[in-house]
Amino acid sequence: MSLKSIYKIINNHNLIIELHKGDIDLNSYIKFKQKLINDNSFKTGCNYFIHFKNVKFDNQNFDDIIEFKSFIGKISKNKNSRKIAIVTDTPNQVVTLTLFKEYKDHFTKNVEIFSTNKKAIQWLFQNKFNEDIDLILNELDQNI
Repeated sequence: MSLKSIYKIINNHNLIIELHKGDIDLNSYIKFKQKLINDNSFKTGCNYFIHFKNVKFDNQNFDDIIEFKSFIGKISKNKNSRKIAIVTDTPNQVVTLTLFKEYKDHFTKNVEIFSTNKKAIQWLFQNKFNEDIDLILNELDQNI
């Protein structure tokens, strides 16, 4: 299944939510990120909630991870620390995203991998569960 992606920028919470379904590869994800950064509401320095539970990583390798991080490094204007919560489901997802997390040589972002939305939201909001964000996640999931 081809990649389907949706995002929502929530500036009052300094948060960008991404949800993805289908087969993901480097090119499809870079195209998605370019669309996101070209959105008029986009601003650098936001925290991220990235939901990868319903994706299959398509032939990901270490070179793809390095290339993606290089792409992000070129477009990131704000090098300040921010949080990136990634929600996964399968061992393949965890391995690929752990490699991404560990190869953060020129990034000051705080990246954590979670198995549940609730734990990811709590981490993003200093151990407080934000029901508004949970409702937005459910709404996005219905619309993808």
